[in-house]
Amino acid sequence: MDTEGNPLPGVTILLKGTTTGTSTNANGEFRFPATKAGKSVLVFSFIGMKPVEKDVTPGKRVIIRMEDEVTGIEEVVITGIYSRDKNSYTGSATTYSAQELKMVGAQNVIQSLKTLDPAMMVVESKQWGSDPNRMPKIEIRGKTSVVGLQAEFENDPNQPLFILDGVETTLATIINLNIDRVASVTLLKDAASTAIYGSKAANGVIVVETKSPEAGQLRLSYNGNYGISFADLSDYNLMNASEKLEFELLAGRYSPLEGYDGFVDKLQKMSDYYTRLKGVLRGVDTYWLSEPLRTVFNHSHNVYIDGGDQAMRYGLGISYNNRDGVMKKSNRDGLGVNIDLIYRKKGLLFSNKASLDISNSEREPVAFSEFSRANPYYQKRLDNGTIPMYLERKTGIYGADMFNPLYVWNIENTNTSKELALRDNFTMEWTVFDALRTRARLGFSKSITKSEAFKSPNHVDFLETEKLKKGSFSSSQNESFSYNGDLNITFGKIFKNVHQVNFVGGWSFNESRTEAAGYNVVGFNDDFHKNPAYSTGFRENQKPTYSKNRRRSTSFFMNLNYAYNNRYLVDFNLRADGTSVFGSNKLFSKTWSVGLAWNVHNEEFVKKLGWVNNLKIRGSIGNPGNENFDAYISQKTYVYNVELQNMFGASALIEKYGNKDLEWQRTQDKNIGVDLSVLNNRIRFSFDYYFKDTDPLLVSISMPASAAATSLYTNLGRQISRGWTASLNYVFLRKQDVSCSINMNARANHSEFRDIGDKLNYMNRVGSSTVLNRYYEGGSPDDLWAVPSLGIDPATGREVFLKKDGTQTFVYSASDEVVVGSSVPDVEGIIGMSFYYKKFSASVNFRYRLGGETKASALHEKVENIDLNSIVKNQDKRALYDRWKKPGDKAKFKAVDDYSSTPLSSRFVVTENTFSGESISIGYELNASWLRGAGIEGMNVRFYMNDIFRISSFKEERGLDYPFARSLSFSLGVRF
Repeated sequence: MDTEGNPLPGVTILLKGTTTGTSTNANGEFRFPATKAGKSVLVFSFIGMKPVEKDVTPGKRVIIRMEDEVTGIEEVVITGIYSRDKNSYTGSATTYSAQELKMVGAQNVIQSLKTLDPAMMVVESKQWGSDPNRMPKIEIRGKTSVVGLQAEFENDPNQPLFILDGVETTLATIINLNIDRVASVTLLKDAASTAIYGSKAANGVIVVETKSPEAGQLRLSYNGNYGISFADLSDYNLMNASEKLEFELLAGRYSPLEGYDGFVDKLQKMSDYYTRLKGVLRGVDTYWLSEPLRTVFNHSHNVYIDGGDQAMRYGLGISYNNRDGVMKKSNRDGLGVNIDLIYRKKGLLFSNKASLDISNSEREPVAFSEFSRANPYYQKRLDNGTIPMYLERKTGIYGADMFNPLYVWNIENTNTSKELALRDNFTMEWTVFDALRTRARLGFSKSITKSEAFKSPNHVDFLETEKLKKGSFSSSQNESFSYNGDLNITFGKIFKNVHQVNFVGGWSFNESRTEAAGYNVVGFNDDFHKNPAYSTGFRENQKPTYSKNRRRSTSFFMNLNYAYNNRYLVDFNLRADGTSVFGSNKLFSKTWSVGLAWNVHNEEFVKKLGWVNNLKIRGSIGNPGNENFDAYISQKTYVYNVELQNMFGASALIEKYGNKDLEWQRTQDKNIGVDLSVLNNRIRFSFDYYFKDTDPLLVSISMPASAAATSLYTNLGRQISRGWTASLNYVFLRKQDVSCSINMNARANHSEFRDIGDKLNYMNRVGSSTVLNRYYEGGSPDDLWAVPSLGIDPATGREVFLKKDGTQTFVYSASDEVVVGSSVPDVEGIIGMSFYYKKFSASVNFRYRLGGETKASALHEKVENIDLNSIVKNQDKRALYDRWKKPGDKAKFKAVDDYSSTPLSSRFVVTENTFSGESISIGYELNASWLRGAGIEGMNVRFYMNDIFRISSFKEERGLDYPFARSLSFSLGVRF
């Protein structure tokens, strides 16, 4: 029977050391013939249970209780293709359980992973903040592709590969996945661990496994997460009404225009000034930032019913995710249903996981920056409560029409999306004998996304548009279908108790198709008839759009692992990939890896020490690739023009040149690491150093205007990345019911270009005045380039620059640019603490960033670079208090009345040190007798605070078009 007293039919019973045996009947009962020796030792074995040996005496009844054979998640590496005992694994990989993920957050697995693992980085977006409808940028161990080219590709070329239940999937699917459906997440980081995915794995692999049904009586579990989020505006430093009016006066907004008969102009300007001053004196000081914001209540729920026996298991789950944003009219929610079936018949196992997900999203109609830039001396509403279209009308040749963002917000403007996704994954596994298994898997997915956007005819964008063209409606539909599968064989056996051999070999295939269509029509009479049938038709020279693409790939792979006496370990991976993405002359590519490891703790001289629990030294080298590029990047494409006919029909114009010799982008990845646990696992330490050499890079180079196409994709140069990651956990208090530990992790990374020559200089010319990144031979993609600044001249209020020859000048020249910093921090990571007392637990995790520079956008764009067009909008307080005003002032910024354009110099590159409260949680596990009396097996509750504070070494606006958010949440789990 099992631990709950349920009978186990089909248990194999053997006389130890022989092949003589029997099995239990449907009631878990058995009879075994007595031996001549009398007393015997019987061995009981059952799939999924720990083997049991029992001394038996003839004629006596015995009761055998068998326990589930549970291997701790932390002891297994799950690659999505095979699972491997961590002790015999040479790669750099970390697996996190569902409990560990929910210890730090309840939103999604990405939120938790960035706290738990130092190799995982979510790139902060200063523009889009916490926008729930935008996917984050994710990197594992830095970049392998040219960052400046990301906007040219459909996919992020630095994004890791995502595997969900053995099937390749998208970042959006992982983000939308209810965290309570997740059983474990594994990060594969180095070549030895990622090479099994070959040409897709250079950026690392994130493997997500969802929960499977368990055998036993019917069970029901409920998990709910409830929380509030509110905008974090602590980094905004805007002027109030009186400050803004004073700044405008000092900046000369109310002075006559130079070279113009200024009498009338001055009268008008002074009239405007005193009108605004009158409002300020009577208390007008509008706080615009609160208008589009809200404190939002979010919630998610997951119900899972499972049960069955050793032959058949089943599970049904229903989940709902609500992730509304802190801006009003910014919403996202999803409903999911999943069905899991597992059938086992002797050596055969059949498994099917199917899911249906429906998601809806809505985007805010006005960017947050429109509110943050509105002047505080304007009133939002008229005295009668109505919202005017204009905050201020243009007067004569002076000024400009100032529109009320609240007016645009409240008219009918919608932008919605709906998605339906169906996924099914069927697996058949045959255990030929204990050491040999074969597996066949076939999966498919189908998704349909429909987006619609309506812009009211009353929108300010149509003020100068003819009546029959006012208003717009756009619609697009994207359908995608993919199928994939693999067939593999797995062998694992220990020979003579010292030689452990594991082998995996197989074949996989994949095809995806995408079809997109859309249109945009104009001409609506009002906000009530948004149906496109009520439009007047297309804009002039416009028509519907349509595109279709297909990409295919196939792979042959193998992994061989050998361990001698669990001390000396070797891993070898070999994979051949073919894809339609690259040139016709480069359809196939081979990737490989070799990993070595030494389990020092299994050496006799270390065992004698008594205090070393684990010490593994490992190293690996390999060349995984990258396929995160457009489907037709290597092919020549045309645009057909039906309006230009020839004798063959419609004319064809070259849209993009092909390159049949376009090579695969591969990365030689070297890694060396050490894992250490000592003093009964009180201290655990892990360190990895990596070196990545991406050769060749895939880049876009400019083409002459006469070539019809503007760019060509080709292979060029190399990119080298090197860095390290480290993690430490120290349990400084451990007693019977109490445990307390501190944890810390850190990472550092540096990249540089090699062999690119001057081929990317066109990107340097295009971005020289607006961005700080450059593409030079030997330079780093993270370097910040600018002309050195010596500050503001106290006598004139002008900026003084340092030339390369060491002389000083007032004249800016891009030729004097040098490296003034790096956007990558010197070190970044997490420091925290965990505490356990009986069934109570708590954890705190703080993120720190030391060193590294960033562009101070607010200083460059809201303190300086304020001209006659931008002065009409609100600005940073430092534009009033820190700009030069008179000779002798020691100021950080140019003269307050200087309207000239300010180029990027080293004054706008600042060192960024931050400390933030990333995750704080407190939880309790309940299994009191009164709960069991109500049919509840157990209950757990947890309270979270995420991103609750942030301290920075300098003041910089974050969340320009969508603010960042802080959140408080509560999690409840109930098992029936």
